[in-house]
Amino acid sequence: MNNNAQAQSILQNLDNVQNNINSEYSALSTGNSINSAADNPAGYSIAQQMTSQVNGLNQATQNAQNGISMIQTATGAMNQIETIMQTMSSLATEASTAGMSFSDRANLQLEMNSLAQQINSTTNQTQYNGINLLSGQFAASGASGTQNLTVQAGADQSQTLSFNIAATDVVSLGVAGTSAAGGSVAQASLANAGSSSTNGAALSSVSSPTTLLTGSNAVYFGANTLFQAGQQFQIVVTANLSGTSTLATVTSETLQLQTLSGNDIGAAFTITPGSSGTVTLGDPSTGAELSVNLSTQPTTGTVSSTGTGTYTGIISFAAPTSGTSAPVAGNQYNNWTASANVFGLNIMNQASAQQAITTLHNAINELSSEQAQLGAVQDRLNYTVSNLQNSSENLQNAKSTITNTNMAAEYTQFSQNQILDQVGQSMLAQADQQPASILKLLQ
Repeated sequence: MNNNAQAQSILQNLDNVQNNINSEYSALSTGNSINSAADNPAGYSIAQQMTSQVNGLNQATQNAQNGISMIQTATGAMNQIETIMQTMSSLATEASTAGMSFSDRANLQLEMNSLAQQINSTTNQTQYNGINLLSGQFAASGASGTQNLTVQAGADQSQTLSFNIAATDVVSLGVAGTSAAGGSVAQASLANAGSSSTNGAALSSVSSPTTLLTGSNAVYFGANTLFQAGQQFQIVVTANLSGTSTLATVTSETLQLQTLSGNDIGAAFTITPGSSGTVTLGDPSTGAELSVNLSTQPTTGTVSSTGTGTYTGIISFAAPTSGTSAPVAGNQYNNWTASANVFGLNIMNQASAQQAITTLHNAINELSSEQAQLGAVQDRLNYTVSNLQNSSENLQNAKSTITNTNMAAEYTQFSQNQILDQVGQSMLAQADQQPASILKLLQ
């Protein structure tokens, strides 16, 4: 026979059975009933959409956890800074009471300055993945270059959570002092605070104490001075004279740096009559020093009534508030880095120390409020993580109902197809023998 129709039909059925067996092999070995779009086009499309959603939810969970870690990094550093400011407040309280020498206050100021430097150091060192968190670039002040921190907290567009982190450098917190370093007072700006004499003593070559100093840098604050801008001082000039009433010789002269209230700052400096140049006044042990530029000092004067006398004059001035060394907060032009060398609040006199107490209390309250806000954001992120994890788990379960293999049903079908395959192969063998039987009849 030219055509064995029965064999062709059986072979086609066998092909279908073999295809079913191959699909069942794949389903049983992978555990997925849908391994390609051909298995279930609609189910495959739905499963892929769900997979994308689950992946987005899982990544959003990681994003939220990273946001929590970022906030914990920032608030941990804020706790340290708050502790430092509590210590600064104690120093200001200590300096606010009477009965302290200037040297005592200067040592307290040194500690205050060191703590201010540590605040800025902590600010600059608090980083997350190399990004400065506390230097102001994420503050809500609206300053140039600032921005929000935005966490992608969902699988879809616009499912975000934004927040800010305040700057914690001493300038932003309002607990910075301004160093008088580099500032100067011209001779013309010095004031005569008063003068007195014993036995009518007078320096014949000067008409007022201020003329004992000269130049645009009559008073100069060096780079390492402890003094701050705006502090007020006086220099007490004392000259001892000996001689006749018409001409007396200056036997000695001293300059004593004092606070405006009359507290000595360091020891008196002895000047040789007739000398000139620059001398340093103050307390070298604490850095509470400044330089004065002397004009040529007088060698003669007058003393009435007797042959000896003492001349005293007072020069008063204030450290300038402009042209001095001011601390710098972080900004986009200095790579969001605050000044490393800074001054704390001025506590070198009682009134300033009392004002520093209030300033520090306000700064501590401000920082505590910022930590509370960040704590609220952290709580939101914690709830977000829980919700994302729950959504991801439920969506994965929904996807599983579509794609997972029903092992019992699939194996039952697999066994049935194996039987059909065996029977089909047996029937195909018998169908292939029929033409041979017909040929025997023709012999």
